[in-house]
Amino acid sequence: MVKKIFFLLCIGLGLPQIISAQEQTVSGIVTEVGSGMPLPGVTVMEKRTSNGTSTDFNGDFSLAVGENTILVFSMIGYETQEVPVTSGELNVEMQINTEALDEVVVTALGIKREERALAYNVQEIESQEIVQVKDANFINSLAGKVAGVNISTSSTGIGGSARVVMRGTKSISGNNNALYVVDGIPLPSLQSDQPSDIFSGAGQTGDGISIFNPEDIESVTVLSGPAAAALYGSAAANGVVMVTTKSGQEEGMTVNFSNNTTFFSPFVLPDFQNLYGVTEAGSYSSWGDELSEPSSYDPTDFFQTGFNVTNSVSISTGTDKNQTYFSASSVAAEGIINNNNLDRYNFSFRNTSNFLDDKLSMDITAMYMYTEEQNMLAQGQYFNPLIPIYLFPPGRDIRKYQVFERYNPTRNFQTQYWPFGDQGFQMQNPYWITQRNIFNNDKNRYLMSGSLNYDIYEGISITGRVKFDRNNALNERKYYASTAGLFAGENGAYYRQNADTRQLYTDVIMNMNKQVEDFSISANIGASLQDVEYDFSTFGGNLQGVPNLFALHNINLNQAETLQNGYHDQTQAIFATAQVGYKNMAFLDVSARNDWVSALANTDANSIFYPSVGLSAIVSDLFDFNSDTFSYLKARASYSEVGNAPQRYISIATYPVINGYPQTSTFLPATGLEPERTESFEVGINARLWNRLKIDLTAYTSSTYNQLFNPSLSSSSGYDSFYVNAGQIDNKGIELSVGYDQEFGDLKWSSNLTYSLNRNKIEQLLPSYTIEETGETVSLDSLNMGGTGSYRMILTEGGSMGDIYVNTLRRDAQGYIYVNPMNYSVSPDQERFVKAGNSNPDYMIGFRNSFEYKGFNLGFLVNARVGGEVVSVTQAIMDAYGVSEASAQARDDGGVLVNGFRVPSQSYYQVVGGGTSGIGSRYVYSATNVRLAEVSLGYNLDFENKFLGLKNLNFSLIGRNLFMFYNKAPFDPQATANTGTYYQGVDYFMQPSLQGIGFSVRGRF
Repeated sequence: MVKKIFFLLCIGLGLPQIISAQEQTVSGIVTEVGSGMPLPGVTVMEKRTSNGTSTDFNGDFSLAVGENTILVFSMIGYETQEVPVTSGELNVEMQINTEALDEVVVTALGIKREERALAYNVQEIESQEIVQVKDANFINSLAGKVAGVNISTSSTGIGGSARVVMRGTKSISGNNNALYVVDGIPLPSLQSDQPSDIFSGAGQTGDGISIFNPEDIESVTVLSGPAAAALYGSAAANGVVMVTTKSGQEEGMTVNFSNNTTFFSPFVLPDFQNLYGVTEAGSYSSWGDELSEPSSYDPTDFFQTGFNVTNSVSISTGTDKNQTYFSASSVAAEGIINNNNLDRYNFSFRNTSNFLDDKLSMDITAMYMYTEEQNMLAQGQYFNPLIPIYLFPPGRDIRKYQVFERYNPTRNFQTQYWPFGDQGFQMQNPYWITQRNIFNNDKNRYLMSGSLNYDIYEGISITGRVKFDRNNALNERKYYASTAGLFAGENGAYYRQNADTRQLYTDVIMNMNKQVEDFSISANIGASLQDVEYDFSTFGGNLQGVPNLFALHNINLNQAETLQNGYHDQTQAIFATAQVGYKNMAFLDVSARNDWVSALANTDANSIFYPSVGLSAIVSDLFDFNSDTFSYLKARASYSEVGNAPQRYISIATYPVINGYPQTSTFLPATGLEPERTESFEVGINARLWNRLKIDLTAYTSSTYNQLFNPSLSSSSGYDSFYVNAGQIDNKGIELSVGYDQEFGDLKWSSNLTYSLNRNKIEQLLPSYTIEETGETVSLDSLNMGGTGSYRMILTEGGSMGDIYVNTLRRDAQGYIYVNPMNYSVSPDQERFVKAGNSNPDYMIGFRNSFEYKGFNLGFLVNARVGGEVVSVTQAIMDAYGVSEASAQARDDGGVLVNGFRVPSQSYYQVVGGGTSGIGSRYVYSATNVRLAEVSLGYNLDFENKFLGLKNLNFSLIGRNLFMFYNKAPFDPQATANTGTYYQGVDYFMQPSLQGIGFSVRGRF
């Protein structure tokens, strides 16, 4: 035993001497090829070890290494080099990685182009940026990461839609949301009706793109300008979000799995008071005496902890001839309001194959998505539990009403218990609403596509594609007996809706890529057909004889509501695009498309033509001024025209059938209708400085004219209205994206900043116009687009889309708020609306960073929306009922300060917050907000020897909307109840936006 210890001790003492004898110190300098510029931050690693260092500011390094070793030099933007150690001094020259400058991006119709050859702005987001902090709707994960794109999250909660507006609002009557394209083929619009008044907002549903599985996405390309999207025709007038899905790889079988678990709570809530009790017995307001001790009632207790558990698995396998990809995922989620649920299942299959000596390639894709949604609430009075919860008087015991139904001996079953009436807000017991007013949406979606590409000759090929997309939605509403009489009879009510959307898209494209001496020529010419059919039917009404039996045969047929409608749209198109390049340094792009749109049938303009032209030049190559500072500089300019098809069925007279009888009045057929058009011009630069700093800057201007108006006509004309083209909306702005990558030895840092600025102006509405058929003259210099009693969106010439107008208090001749000298009360000015501001931001900033260090990774995103105004009707009504923190503070202060003097708080707030909407001018807030939008902290394990077949495992803590650095509004200004054009910037008891904290596990076999 003593000999063994002595032997081990000798080894322990002698081993360092042996190692020391084998080690040597290598030092040197790393420079850039050509310029000789020293390169700081280059990672220098001894191959197959963890021994390494990095160069200092002067490019110098020094490292102790073993004998006969190899050093690996690596740096972002440069080609990695492996250099054998032959002496103690080693000077290395590193070559710029030109492939990094020649990145290939996916453009319109799925055509791949080198980024350096593009004459317009294209932004690409990789899959990692989408799934790192995953959202049920992956579109929300793009917010702050793409310049020129304003993304607002729906207030419907988990799985809701998103509002995506690129380069400003352009159309008065048409859609302003971006087009979604998957693998080069456009998707049908599946947007549902949106809340646009103080009543609606219950029973919402997510849009078509919200149900896609983020794990199936390889990348997302954003074409924010018309020049980039022109090849998609009228559907892409508002920009394009292009999704490229994953396919099988040649590397053999790979299995990926992931779990994302996130827990949710309300993000921004109004401030409540708990010091003053109910006004009087039987009252629902809280203007009573101060309580002996603060009330334990807290409206935030109504919210539960929501969650979203997403599991996904994918299998990729293949050879050089055949690749297959399969994935399956599930989403199980509950919102922050009880009984708001989301369940979703996604399955995807894709096979790509090569035949005939790789001349023929085939790509087949099939997707199936099944979604169940329940009680998705956006805002409004109807079926909104937040109204009775927010207005519930402190001091009362809410637990009495949590038992929301009680046995009714007269009816011999349980009915709603709520002794307070509707308070003028169609108020019900909040717990009854969540459990006994049920809104269910079941959606089945099938997507099947196939494409063939045949290489006819070197550089010439032909591609044919076809895609069928079907979405079937069943929406049910179940109102139990004793629901408020406005919504249901004494036995309850049941409504059943079916909506079926079918799209068939097909195209054929001839492709050419040729090199003729110094000139490169690429061209695509093709034709496409897009055919969309939609069928909708609804049947329902009050229940007849059996309470709470929700079946069609139990509906009172004498009071039943029935509706059936639909449409059939078709767009036929031919298109062509060509690019000529000179020495890979200068490029000229031209494209043209002509659409024959069914909505223009029977009009003088039955087709829409879209031209575009662009020019780009690699200035740094043309003038050969590559320097230590400018490693790459491109200048570009483009002009384009795009159109927007008008509303269907307005070129011929139509007579709706109501209750079995056709209506006798209709509109004047719009046979002279023309498509809405947008002319756009943009210039930009793409620069690389020090081969680390990437700058993409674009300035644009656009003008959209031939807007569609529908003024009313006098009854003597024989028509109730007519359609006419007029008006002009202008947008101009700046898009800036700045990226920086740096390595400091084992530490890798990547940073990106986006900046978006847009200015919108209504140049013209409807000038004086005489109708030839009737002789009437009409004009419009303003348009009221609706809102609440205190808030309106009004369009005026010289104003902007998104302008907010609010009612105000009566003022005296000197401009002061009028105060009644007898009782010190204020009064509303019912007919006077003043401009409060605009719902759109002045500019937006997104700042994201990621750090990697020896397996650890940290990422965060800060989003800032600066400027704009919003209105909170919620705050107004809370003030009127005396439940807000502001109303308690006013009582503590002895009244509300008006014109420098204090007036009684109760009478003041019951005027400015009275009615169903209050006085909007008293509840205008800045929409500026700065938030920590995303955070992830994880650790990555790589298994060189494959632990149980596992190659890689990552565990991360994740967060979304963790806190606000700055926000003055009593709700989240980035949330919206309406994902359409209007009803923006207003809060009418909106469901709060979500704050999420959780974890993710990702692995690969």
